[in-house]
Amino acid sequence: MKNTLYLLFILSFFFAGSTIANEPLSLSAIDQTELKNKLFLVADWQNKQTAHQEKYNPLNWHFATLYIGLMELHKTTGEQKYFDQLYKLGKLHNWTTENRVFDADRIAIGQVYIDLFKEKKEPEIIQRLQWVMDAHLERMPKPDVRFMDNKYRREWWTWCDALFMAPPTFAKMYAISGDEKYLDYAIDNWIITTKYLQDKNDKFFFRDDRYFEHQTPNNKNLYWSRGNGWVVAGLANMLTIIPKNHPKRLFFEDQFKTMVAKIAEVQQADGLWRPSLLDPETFPQPETSGSSFFCYAFLWGVNNGLLDAEVYMPKALKAWNGLEALVNSEGRLGFVQPPGKEPLPYTEEAWEEYGTGAFLIAGCELLKAIDKNEISQSVKKGKLIYDNPLSEKDDLKNWQMEGPGKTEFKENWMHMNSPNEEGHHVLWCPEDFPGSFIAEWEVQNLETDAGLVIMFFSAKGVNGEDIFDKRLKKRDGVFRGYTKSDLNNYHISYYANGRDNRERVVAHLRKNAGFNLVQNGEDGIPAKSTSIHKVVLTKNDNHILMTIDGREVVNWTDDGKAYGAVLQGGKMGFRQMQWTHFRYRNFKVYALE
Repeated sequence: MKNTLYLLFILSFFFAGSTIANEPLSLSAIDQTELKNKLFLVADWQNKQTAHQEKYNPLNWHFATLYIGLMELHKTTGEQKYFDQLYKLGKLHNWTTENRVFDADRIAIGQVYIDLFKEKKEPEIIQRLQWVMDAHLERMPKPDVRFMDNKYRREWWTWCDALFMAPPTFAKMYAISGDEKYLDYAIDNWIITTKYLQDKNDKFFFRDDRYFEHQTPNNKNLYWSRGNGWVVAGLANMLTIIPKNHPKRLFFEDQFKTMVAKIAEVQQADGLWRPSLLDPETFPQPETSGSSFFCYAFLWGVNNGLLDAEVYMPKALKAWNGLEALVNSEGRLGFVQPPGKEPLPYTEEAWEEYGTGAFLIAGCELLKAIDKNEISQSVKKGKLIYDNPLSEKDDLKNWQMEGPGKTEFKENWMHMNSPNEEGHHVLWCPEDFPGSFIAEWEVQNLETDAGLVIMFFSAKGVNGEDIFDKRLKKRDGVFRGYTKSDLNNYHISYYANGRDNRERVVAHLRKNAGFNLVQNGEDGIPAKSTSIHKVVLTKNDNHILMTIDGREVVNWTDDGKAYGAVLQGGKMGFRQMQWTHFRYRNFKVYALE
C-alpha cells in the first residue's frame, strides 16, 4: 500500500512540473533591506495563521521552533515587536512548559524563555524551567535510548528530533547560570543518543531505532531530511555555547563537519533537499523545513570558522535561493512536510510553524554572513599604529590607573586585579587613537567566581577635552564617573559574571555620557572559561564590531541621531570590577586601509 502511494504521488508530481536548477547569488549581491523585509513578510504571515492553534498546544515543539526563529529575528534585526510577542506569550502561560516534563519536545520552549530572561532579568521567567531541568538531572536510572520496546521512550532522547529540542535548552541554562551540570547533562546524553542513532558509515541519523532496517523503495537506508535537519541545527546551537577548551568540544566539531559534508553531497540541483536524503527519487519535491536547517548549518559553520567559505558559502546561497523561490507573495513558505517521522506525501501548499521558524533561523544567519562580508570587504588592517606586548613593567610607561587596581607581570602577561577586592578600576592607554581602527588583544580569566571586564574606546571629554585634562572631574574607577559624568565614550562589557547579576552573560554595548544601552549583544566570554581568548574590536567610523575567538558578540551601527553625534578618536581603557582577576597580552591597534 505504501509503495502504491509513493508511485501515485511521484506521477502526480511529475505531471505538475518540477523545480528548476538555480545559480547561487554572491553575498554582495543580496540587498540586506530586501532580505529583512522578506523575513518580516514570512514571520508576519505566519503570525496571522490560526489553523493550527487548536490542534497543537501553543507551547509545544511545533510552535516553539517558530518562536526560536522569531527570537532570532528580533536579536538580528532589532525588531521589538517579535520580542514583545514572545514575552506576552510567556506571561500569558505563566512561564510554564507542557506537562510530561521529561519529554524533550516539551522543553524546547525553554530556549525562548532563556533568551527573554537575558533581556528582562525577571526571575519568574526561568524559575519553573529550571525546576524542570533540575528534575531531569536528579533522575537515577541509566539512560535508555531505545525507542522500540521501551515504555519510557519519551523520557530519554530516543528520536533524533530531540537533539534540537532539549540539549540546547540545557546548554543555554548553563550559559546564563554558569552551572556546568546543565552542560554536562546535555553533552553526555547527546553522545549517548548519537552513538545509537547515527550510522557509522553514512553519518546520517536514523529517526529512531524502528528505522535501522527500514529501506526505501530503491533499497537505500531511510534518512529523513527534517530529522537530520533537527540534528545538524542542534549541533550548531550546542557549539555556539560549548567552551573552546571543553574536553568534549572536539567531538561536536568533528560530528558537525562530517555530517555537513555528507549533507552537501545530497544537495539537489535546485539547492534544496528531498524528504529521503539518499533516495530523492522517492519523493522528488523539495522539503523546505529540513532544507532550511541545512542552509542554516552551512551558514553558521562558515560564519564561525568551522567550514571553508569557498566550499560551503555557494552551497548555502544556492539553498537560500531555492528556499526564497518557494515563498509566495503573501509570505507563505510552502513545501513543508507536515508532522511525522518519515517521508510522506505533501504539496506546495503545505506549511507549518516549524518550517517558518527554520526559515527565519536560516535567514538571520544569512544576515550575519552579509554583515561579516561587508566588514571584510570594507575593513582591512592598515598600518600598525600601536603595538604593546604588555609583558613587563616598562610596557605601562605613561599608562594611568584609576581606582584601587594593581598590575604585575608574570610569564609575559600583564595581570590586573584589585588587592583584597578593594574596588573597581580602569587602566588607560596613553595613546590617542583615530575614529576608525582595529584593536586586538588576548585575555585569560584567572578567577571565575565573579567579575566584569570592559573596554572603553573613543573616550574624550564631553567638550572634546583629552580625558586627562585637569578641568574634568576626578575619576576613581566608580562607573558613574565614566558613564554619567563629563566623558564621552563607547564601552563594551565582554565578560559579565557579577556577584549581584550572575545570570547576565551577554555583551552590552553602551554609548556615554548617558549610560545608553545601544545593543544587547551575544554571549561574551563564558563565565567559567579559563581559556585564552582573542578579542578583536573594529570601529569603522560609525560601525562597531567585536568578536571573541572569531565569534561575533557585538555588531552595531551608530546613526548619529538617537544618542548624539558619532564619537570619533580618543583613548582606550581596560576596566575591571573589584572581584576580577584577568591577565592581558599583545595589545595591538591598526589603522584601516
